[in-house]
Amino acid sequence: MKKMKFLSGISAVFALAAVALATTFTSCEKEEFNVKFEPVNATATVKANVIWIEDGVSRVLGDNEANVTYSPNSTFTGNPTLAAQTVTVTATYKDISASMVVNVPALQAGQNAYITPTLVLVKQTPNSKTVINNVQGATTVAAAATAVEDNYTNYYYEKVAKWTEKSGMKIVSTDIMTTDLTEQAVIYGFIGTLEETYTETPRETEVYVGAQSRTEVTVTYSIVKTTYEIWKEEVADTDTRAIGDKTLLASIVTDDYQTSVFSAKVDQQIPGHNHAPMGHGHGHGHDHGSDNAGGGIIVAD
Repeated sequence: MKKMKFLSGISAVFALAAVALATTFTSCEKEEFNVKFEPVNATATVKANVIWIEDGVSRVLGDNEANVTYSPNSTFTGNPTLAAQTVTVTATYKDISASMVVNVPALQAGQNAYITPTLVLVKQTPNSKTVINNVQGATTVAAAATAVEDNYTNYYYEKVAKWTEKSGMKIVSTDIMTTDLTEQAVIYGFIGTLEETYTETPRETEVYVGAQSRTEVTVTYSIVKTTYEIWKEEVADTDTRAIGDKTLLASIVTDDYQTSVFSAKVDQQIPGHNHAPMGHGHGHGHDHGSDNAGGGIIVAD
């Protein structure tokens, strides 16, 4: 009899343990279905570089020198995507103005775009002997290296992707036709100013990494090839050429990094891995698991 009571007690304990385990499993199941990953809104920012040229001397204007306006706006936020649109950028300094229309690309959720056009303002004085014209060429798109993050666990997490925003001019070629040292000084000064506009800005963006899936991060750059021509204009009857005649002194070709776009593709299949992406999986905060803690996704150039 005592033995029977002893066995009954053990059965009761097992029964209680089974209830507790069932509750635990049920709680975990609910957690999995209740976790929702909200897509990050796409964003775009427009910020112009402005070059000022006066009496053959050129320089990059600081942020507080030129009056720069953006129509309709300089920043945009999607909901969560962003439609393609145009922005008119106008720069004014010492009553000299120039305008440019730039394209804001269509962006998917989680994409970030930085648009950085370059405007050149030239003040022509009555005795000026140099004229600078610029001819904008075709736009090409170059993709930087793509980084990946593979998550073999049943838990999603978030990582910081480190990437580089590029803006401004890189000199592709120069063709100088004059041997006059004064004219060459103007030309090389202008080339140096163009090169000063080029910058590389480190950026960090948090990206989602789903359970049993791959996240791919890519940065693309829109590059506009531009040719700047420097002409000498006759402003006085000092030789046999008539006033207003022009002579080409130099031609400078640049790659203008006008747009940097950050993209992240989530819930991709891991190559050779037989587990399908689990969507949101079990969410337990940022960087779940010791093998995922710290570090980040590096997008190399």
